[in-house]
Amino acid sequence: MTCLLCSTLFLESASWQKLFFFKQSDVLCHGCRAKFEKVQNNQIENEWSGTIYEGALDTVRSIYTYNDWMKHVFQQYKFQLDVELATIFAEDFKPLRNVQKLIVPIPLHPEKLQERTFSQVDQLLMAAHVPYTHVLDKTVNRSQVGKTRKDRMSSELIFSVSKSVQNQHIILVDDLYTTGTTLHHAAFVLKKAGAESVDAITLIRA
Repeated sequence: MTCLLCSTLFLESASWQKLFFFKQSDVLCHGCRAKFEKVQNNQIENEWSGTIYEGALDTVRSIYTYNDWMKHVFQQYKFQLDVELATIFAEDFKPLRNVQKLIVPIPLHPEKLQERTFSQVDQLLMAAHVPYTHVLDKTVNRSQVGKTRKDRMSSELIFSVSKSVQNQHIILVDDLYTTGTTLHHAAFVLKKAGAESVDAITLIRA
């Protein structure tokens, strides 16, 4: 096989998992795969205590750290529009197939979607063949980049709920967790709309 990142030819070893559980063949060589670092601590930042968002997000789990290698790959995927790179992380999101909850990707604003041509979060789920439902609309098209944590926490709500979520158990999916503002805003409006629980999973934690 040819590595999707470095183009090195590599021979993938056979395994019982692949033979009997239909595990997808890796699209990366061992060297490139080994450069990704898994997150060890998934504790929610306690800065949200005492705000209106306290308790909105029940749990959040991130898969990888934002190390230099991930920054390089993420830049290529998100901003250079290399959609195929979503397949790198398919195995990480496959467990969501078996979860009896509503999988909800964090949406892009329509203007941003038109500019970027694809939703990076939707693509991650599609690569893993995870069914998902859009119930959120992004109502504000302003970047959070450059804002302080305090500014992000006090900013206006950036989502509205477009479908009924009454009594639903929801898992939000996003690509990057920085301060948690996006996920807390989304969880807040979902809980206000009647969601029973809101958990989250992100590809990266910065």
